Amino acid sequence: QKWRPFCLRFEGVVEDFNYGTLLRLDSRREYSEENTIFATRIQFFAIEIARNREGWNDEVYSRGREPPAPQGKS
Repeated sequence: QKWRPFCLRFEGVVEDFNYGTLLRLDSRREYSEENTIFATRIQFFAIEIARNREGWNDEVYSRGREPPAPQGKS
């Protein structure tokens, strides 16, 4: 009920605003059964934008920018 008025403000503004998507509960961890919930697309956008502004995704971003570790020969 709390999210509904917020979400409806984006009807016709954000394509597929009410489609479902997966959202990580803890942004420092990977997607897993324990760390994932189902949310609407606009909820995902709102939460991820807030996380980015507050720096919560910096660790994940940094990990993605690191060069891959050298692989041993098999």
